[in-house]
Amino acid sequence: MLYALLAIVLMTLDHRGRWVDQVRAGAGLLIEPAVLLAEMPFRLGQRVRLAVQSQRQLLAEGDELRQALTRVSAELLLLEELALENAELRELLEASQRLDRGFHAAEIRSIDLNPFSHRILIDRGRLEGLSPGQPVIDALGVVGQVDEVYLYSSQVILLTDPDHALPVRIQRTGLRTIAYGSGLTSRMRLNDLPMNVDLEPGDLLVTSGLGGTFPAGLPVARVDGVERPSGEAFASATLRPLGRLDRSRHLLVLDRVEPPASDPPDLAEPAEAPDALEPPAAESVIAPLDPETDP
Repeated sequence: MLYALLAIVLMTLDHRGRWVDQVRAGAGLLIEPAVLLAEMPFRLGQRVRLAVQSQRQLLAEGDELRQALTRVSAELLLLEELALENAELRELLEASQRLDRGFHAAEIRSIDLNPFSHRILIDRGRLEGLSPGQPVIDALGVVGQVDEVYLYSSQVILLTDPDHALPVRIQRTGLRTIAYGSGLTSRMRLNDLPMNVDLEPGDLLVTSGLGGTFPAGLPVARVDGVERPSGEAFASATLRPLGRLDRSRHLLVLDRVEPPASDPPDLAEPAEAPDALEPPAAESVIAPLDPETDP
């Protein structure tokens, strides 16, 4: 009963003075550092785990973003390439509408890696009716001519090949000459020109039509510069080809125009022979002179 009475007294005093709460608060202040110290390894491990997960998630998201960026960049490049190809095809279509002869549209299949030989391979051959010597152009000017023909492809020699020569005409003056390849895709040359030749930078050179391979009037190149070295007998000039020899992908192979052949005579019905001359009358025949009797 004494303990019960003591408990009741303590409960009454605690209810009025909140002593137990004060003791509990003081004990909590003393115990809290120990609790925090005990929980520290677990909290640290949880933070490390979250940091690792966050880093992995960020790395994965970064990889996904990089892949998406690469894919979008590739699609953008493809769209740009398609836009350039579409523009080139549109220019080629406009150029084909200005031609007065048939043509074959061709695409470059491969190029010759030999730096001293400017040749390309196109995807048209003997099956499409191609033959050596046919002119090849793009939307801006002459590119070259067919050199060798295979069954499904053909080799084209470019204007800038050192072994190529093309008869040309200066559009401003009408002077005819021959343009030679220089071995560089951006340059051609004119050799053995008269020192007083009327030629200026910017003059346009077109095909002259001589030789029968290239039709007259196709744009070839523009004059970059004219050299008249002192003490030399001839002048020379450098040219800039108008065709995109190292950039065009689609080309036109022009058909040859054969000269019209004369109609052969009709052997079934021979031509009427001209009327035979009437023999002169007997009295009109003059006898030959006799030197012994006639003076």
